[in-house]
Amino acid sequence: MVEIEFNKENEEDFSDPPDFVDDVTDEVLVPDMLYKRPTIEEFEDNIVFIAGIPVVGADRIGRLQSVLKKVLEKMDPAVKLFIPTNSEGGSVGVLLTEWPDYRAAAFAVKSLEGYSFDKNHQFSARFFTDMKKLQAPAEDWQTPTKSEYADVGDLWWWLQNERCRDQFAISHDKLGVPTVGVFTNMKGNDPELAGDPDKAERANWTETVFTWSPHGSYLSTIHKRGIILWGGRDYARAHRFAHENVQYIDFSPCESFLVTYAAPEETNSWGDYEKDSVRVWDVRTGELKKAYSTFELTGRTQLPTWPFFKWSFDEKFFACLKAPEKDKLERERKVDGISIFASEDFELVDQRSVVIENIKQFDWSPTATILAYYSECTDAVPAEFGLLQVPSMQRLRSARVHNVADAQMFWQKSGKRLAFYTMRYKKKEFRETGEVKYVGGCQCHVDIFEIDKKDVSLMNLPLSEPFIHFDWDPEGDKFCVLVGNNAKATPQVYRIEANSHAPKLISKLDAGVHFNEVQFAPKGGWLAVLAKVSAGGNVYFIDTSLAEAKRTNVIEHPLFNKGYWDPTGRYFATCSTLGGRAGADLGYRIFTFQGRELCRKNLDRLAQFKWRPRPPVKLSEQKQKEIKKNLKKTAAKFIKQDDDEKCRASQEVVEKRRKIMAAFDIIRNRNREQLEATREQRIALRKGVDTEAPLDEDDFVDEEITIALSTSKTPAPLTEEEERD
Repeated sequence: MVEIEFNKENEEDFSDPPDFVDDVTDEVLVPDMLYKRPTIEEFEDNIVFIAGIPVVGADRIGRLQSVLKKVLEKMDPAVKLFIPTNSEGGSVGVLLTEWPDYRAAAFAVKSLEGYSFDKNHQFSARFFTDMKKLQAPAEDWQTPTKSEYADVGDLWWWLQNERCRDQFAISHDKLGVPTVGVFTNMKGNDPELAGDPDKAERANWTETVFTWSPHGSYLSTIHKRGIILWGGRDYARAHRFAHENVQYIDFSPCESFLVTYAAPEETNSWGDYEKDSVRVWDVRTGELKKAYSTFELTGRTQLPTWPFFKWSFDEKFFACLKAPEKDKLERERKVDGISIFASEDFELVDQRSVVIENIKQFDWSPTATILAYYSECTDAVPAEFGLLQVPSMQRLRSARVHNVADAQMFWQKSGKRLAFYTMRYKKKEFRETGEVKYVGGCQCHVDIFEIDKKDVSLMNLPLSEPFIHFDWDPEGDKFCVLVGNNAKATPQVYRIEANSHAPKLISKLDAGVHFNEVQFAPKGGWLAVLAKVSAGGNVYFIDTSLAEAKRTNVIEHPLFNKGYWDPTGRYFATCSTLGGRAGADLGYRIFTFQGRELCRKNLDRLAQFKWRPRPPVKLSEQKQKEIKKNLKKTAAKFIKQDDDEKCRASQEVVEKRRKIMAAFDIIRNRNREQLEATREQRIALRKGVDTEAPLDEDDFVDEEITIALSTSKTPAPLTEEEERD
């Protein structure tokens, strides 16, 4: 072995000088490690606070503790009790219990809440962590003063239009100023402002975007300091919700609650996070009902999706994906559950989240408190699609599928059916970049749950081409699947027949280019197939009410990026707005449900177009059937009204022309009088020559001029002498 001696003379010395004082704290040097250190709060999850126990003296504390222990040990023998006492050694009516783990503590809270200890004492159980969140009132707290009721008028005045005309709102630049206006759709004419021009259209009405409430009662605008709701015929300010730097808003389905979100402010301390970035308000009173932290709910510092909460149809529950847990090595696992809250107290239902491993997405039924969910598959566990009844948490039906690469869910508006689209692969490989490559091709399927059938029946529909989009007929038994690719997309209409194990294909319509979305009209029957953000900008209008679906018209709106049915299904609007494809002419066009163009408007920097929603119909089924039965008689009345309106429109045009002609005659007569008054002056200036005097017809000489329109060369006839020569 050869030893090598290093030259230590030139070696750099990294040691600190003798008088050096290290002023860098561990909080600055290793904040991420200190953030992970154990805290007392981690052990408080197992502690349960119980109120309502008997108040006894010091001589009976032992007896009370032994009785309470017998009751609690039935749930878990490892429970520990502590009875707080007063200065005299007697109980104060509360009890602290420590359980082996969080699940045991959660079971205790659920079991002991409302438990009757005897005929005079009833327990109330809460987690100790929840009790710590209670704060004492501020020293300067005062009883809230009674605010005056702001009467903005009839919130549903626009529904009383005799012709049942729809309204819509747009946001665009007018004379270089961002402007929001509310308009009434006039069939066959340009839209008109829905009210006083100074109130229905306002500059800088919102600082970012606007939105309608679900029933159309309010127009909401976003400002730096909060949200304002406008309503009534004059669009007066109905409510204001203070939330600094608010970014997103969302309404509950029945307009009872408003959810707002503002991004948390940056902090310099590791682990600090916002406490109230998501707030839930009462729309009618303006009261803040509850504030949530997105970090506590999701474990993320950024908002994962919006709307953050998804509401049940009756607003009794709202839910979000719970925060992912970590394993022993502090590695974050996938999301494994749903946090469901009750709007009665804004707390978790049963004080715990619903555990669903690898859950990816969920959605509420439009007509029942049923949750549909989709869980991703892993190498060992297949993907799962299921239905969960709330609040019983009973699983109504589930299906498991292996090798699922992508999935989407589609509820029917009536709540009778639910469709799941799945793309299934045969084999997958991971590239060096981390991307996933599917080997052997993929097969697309549509699985349909029939909620109204016994035991929730399930049927499967394999697709022969790649899936693009899907939509249900809202109330009927049909649906449309768009399959293919950008070069060739085909709409296929299916019907679900009674006692059938698979949907029946009733129409395979002509294929189109760049089709990417299908939309049924809100009342069903008519279907629009859209080619958004394409050079052609085609839209198919299809009548599906017949035995075989039939295309009625094809329209073009190049580069449009949004399409909307109006709430009644009578009109369809296509829009080119900011954020779409470059080079598009910004504006909107309105068509009938059959595809006939009614209106075309080009607007500078059009940002939004939104139809005003309508509240649900309150008529009984019998009344609706009666209206449908007499529809032919009613239709004749509507046709007459349309004809009268056309005549009225023609009369208005004639009257307008007459007014213009009358104004022209006034100006012409005034100029004639002025010309006659200055005639003598003009003659004097022209040395007595009256150039304006009428001409005498006797001074004219008639002269005829003949003009040859065409000429040709012809030989002249020869004379007798020329012939003899």
